[in-house]
Amino acid sequence: MPVWQILAASILIRPPLTIEVMNNVIININWEYFLGLVGTLIALAYYANGRFTRLETSVEWLTETFRGLKIASENSAAKLFGTHSPIALTREGERILSESGLKSYIDARRKRLTSKFRNHRILDRYQAQVSASRLFAKLKLEQSFEHHLNDFAFSHGLSQDLLREVGAVYLRDLISQQTNH
Repeated sequence: MPVWQILAASILIRPPLTIEVMNNVIININWEYFLGLVGTLIALAYYANGRFTRLETSVEWLTETFRGLKIASENSAAKLFGTHSPIALTREGERILSESGLKSYIDARRKRLTSKFRNHRILDRYQAQVSASRLFAKLKLEQSFEHHLNDFAFSHGLSQDLLREVGAVYLRDLISQQTNH
């Protein structure tokens, strides 16, 4: 008999396979081991929670870095402030600051905004710039002004992040005047 017929016969005439299913799993452990296991699980959960909290905190620098790159890229075309230290608003930046309403918004809330820096020890203008930039990036604006700022940004082809950075440079200058830096 040819080989292919033997193979075909063995494949076609197979006895049915049976699969045994186990429905129950029984584990017997002492109560001492059970308490040890529960304690270990609690310790692992506590450790993992600390790790996740540190991970969330450490991702914040990545967000700030991405935001800074985005602002720098957009500013290279808009030229609202200089790119070299110390950062200063250009004439166009001063115009945008006034026309957007950011200057009057910051001036009206000057005490409240600059008071946030009295608790922090600002050593130099660079540190003041970083702090002002972080503050302005996270600052909750009044809803009507935020709506106005969004409309202004859209009509001028700018992002709100770039406008907020212009406001941060202006706020940094106000802080520097107060601290004589």
